Amino acid sequence: MFTIDVFSDLICPWCYIGGRRLKRAVDIVEGRTGAEFRIHYRAFELNPAMPLAGMDRRAYRSAKFGSWERSRQLDQGTVLAGRGEGTAFDYEKITRTPNTRAGHRLIALAQREAGLGAVMADRLFAAYFAEGRDIGDPAVLARLGEDDGLAVGVAQRLDDPALERAVRADEEIAEQLGLRGVPLFILGERAINGAVEVERLIEALERRATRPQAGAVCDEGACSQ
Repeated sequence: MFTIDVFSDLICPWCYIGGRRLKRAVDIVEGRTGAEFRIHYRAFELNPAMPLAGMDRRAYRSAKFGSWERSRQLDQGTVLAGRGEGTAFDYEKITRTPNTRAGHRLIALAQREAGLGAVMADRLFAAYFAEGRDIGDPAVLARLGEDDGLAVGVAQRLDDPALERAVRADEEIAEQLGLRGVPLFILGERAINGAVEVERLIEALERRATRPQAGAVCDEGACSQ
């Protein structure tokens, strides 16, 4: 069993696209080689100072990128890039940019209780980008968690200090790595930064399965702080 560590943030469209590409590559390589991979999502916050209630998306994006028009241009680029990966984007539905820390705790909870961390991460991406749901709202997160296989009472369990420690530990690792942009995929000693094409992921996964010590770094589409 090979573990793929994925550093990502839930408001990063390239993390959504990259996660879907990774899953497709894993399915292909497992079918070809018989190797088994486990995708482990790790927390990273593009906006660690974001208010807990989030911010109006138009105001936030306009300030970050200089204008609403520039923000919409960037959005369109991810819409086009995601079409081949089944990653639907409906930016017109998104009204707020959320604080993602509670969402990362939900992923950690899903992994701890049901081994569903990667599944939950993908569900939260879809909830935000395709459905426009406020994934910074604990009540929304609780409903999503319970709808996707977790036992009732998610809202209470999200306050478990152990989940906060897990998120903090991931972010400390990211800081040690000097990470400023996501997604980052780590396969043993090989690190791939950005939502690279499926073919490049397949190559990296096959090398990981047959030559575990191979190392290289690639950079492509990513979200940065």
